[in-house]
Amino acid sequence: MNEIIISPNVTSFCYVDDNNNMIDITDKIPQRLLKFVKRSKWLFGDDIILDRALVEKHNEDIYEYLIEKAYEREDFLFKQTRFKTLAKEQLLIAFNKLFFTKFDNR
Repeated sequence: MNEIIISPNVTSFCYVDDNNNMIDITDKIPQRLLKFVKRSKWLFGDDIILDRALVEKHNEDIYEYLIEKAYEREDFLFKQTRFKTLAKEQLLIAFNKLFFTKFDNR
């Protein structure tokens, strides 16, 4: 499972297995992580991607700190803010690192 597909309203999560079947994993994602992904939809919009390949990419520690802080505090980083493209990409990498770390350690 490398890429997780998120429904547009962020209520279901699934991946495509080797037989091209969509496997629903919504119930396997911790509730707190589900809420965080829903809040992150506001930050990333339709560009939100859950892809394990992004975990391997390097990014600066500040982006990981921002995403971790946003995970810990519901009011952090979810105000009207515009990020430049590069910063948004770095935040997405950090978001994926946090997501897969929490998902794998559930």
